[in-house]
Amino acid sequence: MKIEQTFTRRKFLEGTLAGASGLALTQVNPSRASASPRQWKLGVVGSGARSRGSHLPILRDYFPEVEVVALCDITPENLQEGLKVYGKTVAAYSDYKKMLSEHPELDAVVVVVPNFLHAPVTIAALEAGKHVLTEKPIATHVADATKMIETAKKHQRILEVGFEMRYSQLFHRMADLLSQGAIGDLELVFAALFRGDWNPKSWKYTDPQTGVSTNWRFLTYMAGCSLMEDGIHELDVIHWLVNAQPKLIQAQGGNNVYRNRETIDNAGLLIEFANSVRCNFGFSLFTPGAPDGLVMRFYGSKGEMTFRREMDAEYVVLNPYHGKTESIEVPYYQPGEKEVWNDLLKRRYSDPMSYDNEISTYRVHREFLKSLETGAAPFSDGEVGRGAIHLALAAEHSLRTGQIVAWDSSDVAL
Repeated sequence: MKIEQTFTRRKFLEGTLAGASGLALTQVNPSRASASPRQWKLGVVGSGARSRGSHLPILRDYFPEVEVVALCDITPENLQEGLKVYGKTVAAYSDYKKMLSEHPELDAVVVVVPNFLHAPVTIAALEAGKHVLTEKPIATHVADATKMIETAKKHQRILEVGFEMRYSQLFHRMADLLSQGAIGDLELVFAALFRGDWNPKSWKYTDPQTGVSTNWRFLTYMAGCSLMEDGIHELDVIHWLVNAQPKLIQAQGGNNVYRNRETIDNAGLLIEFANSVRCNFGFSLFTPGAPDGLVMRFYGSKGEMTFRREMDAEYVVLNPYHGKTESIEVPYYQPGEKEVWNDLLKRRYSDPMSYDNEISTYRVHREFLKSLETGAAPFSDGEVGRGAIHLALAAEHSLRTGQIVAWDSSDVAL
């Protein structure tokens, strides 16, 4: 189903939309990044399932140094539910620009809206002098991501993108082992994300021409593409661990099961990196509960590296081609996290909106606050976000056109 041409980006942004869901700087104004303890005042834009199920309760329960001052969402029901979840006195808005203008005291803004609104909301917040943590993807177009990075640098503000896997000790350990030559020279990556379909309770766009309401993740204009909504986490980790820019991207895929939507339900990617490493990546939305739903295998000249997970620990598994398999334990919890995780597990079963309360989101907020305190750029900054969507969009272009896409191609509409 296509969005009617009368629905334009300008018309959407001229309304009061703020609905459901870089290298930012080298030095930050000390008045905004003091190392001394302080109370951080935040505004949250977006009060859909992701915000209510994860961001708001985590900010409420585990960060006493944070006060959510204002909450914004265009959908009245979402806004009211978000206010209930946070449970404290918060100013409520349906217009993020009004929220920014009426709350100059905000230190930062958390952006949890559909993908196509990440850029305009983030840029408005940065221009208002606020630090920003935005959900991934950073934007739906590379040019918008570039503008976000430039705006953050211009106003000397932190810009973090919510790539949760970037803050996992497991993947940091794997990166270290690769750099140390634990499997020799890296040559090949085999990876996949086989999962179920998008959350059916997500915000729906209602076409003014037809009155038909559609899950925003089904629409290319709003989501960007399926790989930009998920799969992007795994592709970002691969990009990071391979430690080289992609060179050529080829993809096939489409809609084998969910045919009545614009965004795809499966894809297969072949990526060649500048250091000659090649990656084969598979993606599916119609495979819930698949035994090997998340796979990452790195093959080097001397052996293979993968991982396995248990409840309280994760393991990097090294399989030399000639030798004994070695499992290296990586503690799942970082200092102070075990208590948080135990509490989250309790809430997962008692509160139907807390299904998404994961320790990974807690880590993203912790690192964001650390950046605010120290002025250091986050590990998942704007440049990381831009590289991730560049890869997803190049794959989407290849899939739609049948062409092999060069990373630096000027022919691809990114």
